[in-house]
Amino acid sequence: MIQPLATDAMTRSMTEVVDALHSSAFAAALVRLIQQQVAFDCALLLGVGQRPVYLYDNLNHQRALLFDRYLTSHFSQDPFMQALEQGLPAGVWTLAQVSQGRLDPEYRHHFYQATGWQEEVGMILPVRDGLTLMLFLGRLDKRSTLSRDELARLEQLFPLVHSLCRQQWRQSQPLLALSPVQPDGTDLKGAVEQAIASVGGDRLTRRERQVAGLLLQGLDTEGIAATLGIGCGTVKNHRKHLYSKLHLRSRAELFHFFLNHLITTEGGR
Repeated sequence: MIQPLATDAMTRSMTEVVDALHSSAFAAALVRLIQQQVAFDCALLLGVGQRPVYLYDNLNHQRALLFDRYLTSHFSQDPFMQALEQGLPAGVWTLAQVSQGRLDPEYRHHFYQATGWQEEVGMILPVRDGLTLMLFLGRLDKRSTLSRDELARLEQLFPLVHSLCRQQWRQSQPLLALSPVQPDGTDLKGAVEQAIASVGGDRLTRRERQVAGLLLQGLDTEGIAATLGIGCGTVKNHRKHLYSKLHLRSRAELFHFFLNHLITTEGGR
């Protein structure tokens, strides 16, 4: 029999979430609320518009994959993302339901085998026109599979989670990533420099990373060419290739991409 949601611990967790509305503490409080009902090892929250935007995670295992692989390219192979593009409605969905047993072998290798996620549930949370949230909940190796009662508890909790998320992200201002770790001033310069040097990870060549870093520092094509001692046409080719590899279309998207990279790399330090 499904246990009722209202317990003392649950009431405290709901109070924490309400108190955290419209602050960067909201996502972490929301995940703790869900974990009061169903135990998961890890959670990842993304905003989905034209491409995924990082909002929150509590990953402690293989965290670099979040940015270096998933957010740069493998999100397009994610069965939840593919199902969302095909009209997957709001609700609680298991990996088995959305993949229907046809999981891309490359994605299985690069995500599930690499991270150790053995069980995954996704909450599809439309919050306003042009923005849907996807909250992924995962279990790692040697954990029991999700029971029917646990799935039913998540479904029972879903309307509350959905309502809270609509309140948190109902405004139409630009969606910014929220970091669970805030770097202090003494480390910020070094964190930015490290993030610039590593943007794109192994998806980019050394020269493409250099061009990306100089673009992020505000240099135009002529300035990058002079700095690197190469022709303007070569700079344009590198820029075209790095945009293609990172699924970007403009410098503005590169800046947004870099912001997510800075936050995810700093959050894992």
